[in-house]
Amino acid sequence: MLWLLTGVTTVVLLVIALMIKDIAKKPTVARPAALSASARRVSNAVAPGSIRRRVSPRRKTSPSPGAPASRPKVTDTASGLSYQLLSSPWRPGCPSTLNTPVFTWSAGENAVAGHVSIGGSIFDWRGNACSGQLQQQFAYSGPADLEPTAMSLVGALDPAYYSGVQHYRTLEGSSAMQVSGHQAWVVTFGVNYPDGASQGFTWSSEQGAVVVVDRGAGQAPAVFYVSVPSNLGTADVGTLIDSLRLNH
Repeated sequence: MLWLLTGVTTVVLLVIALMIKDIAKKPTVARPAALSASARRVSNAVAPGSIRRRVSPRRKTSPSPGAPASRPKVTDTASGLSYQLLSSPWRPGCPSTLNTPVFTWSAGENAVAGHVSIGGSIFDWRGNACSGQLQQQFAYSGPADLEPTAMSLVGALDPAYYSGVQHYRTLEGSSAMQVSGHQAWVVTFGVNYPDGASQGFTWSSEQGAVVVVDRGAGQAPAVFYVSVPSNLGTADVGTLIDSLRLNH
């Protein structure tokens, strides 16, 4: 019996020793995992702050795309109109050749589209955007006359500017609009050159518009005229009309 008791005691002591040894090993295994977790938590805590610091300045310094204040513009002190100055090849100035007994322009911009032959002579043909005051030969008594006045101006364009070239004109739209809170009317049109190549045209059409803006009692309306050959990009017609402002 003494021998049996001694054997059992020995086995129990061995089991206890093994358990103590196993427990002693566990912290050694767990410690690297705990350090890694701490490192990940620190990393996660720092990263969002770093990202915010990198992103915030970009949000603050990014310019508003297409901000009107950043664009160069044409300012017409006579009519009170201002509008965007298009990028090259457009340049400031309404060509003096566009001033006639019917039309007088006080500001504008233009771009050479090409060269055409008229009556045996070669001329620059331009895209034009010009502004001025309504001339006295056009009857105007108030906002009710905006539409007929705009239509009359479009009708006067042909003999003034297109009589030397073979063309036909089509009306494309006529509608009310506002310019800086003032009542206005816009008439859009297209010009086509069915035999333009014989006169040197390298484009077959152009788009244009006339805008008349009421400036209030006792003041002549402001007039804006634009015509853009297709090789210059006819979308500029809409860009210019959208950019119109009336300076009070």
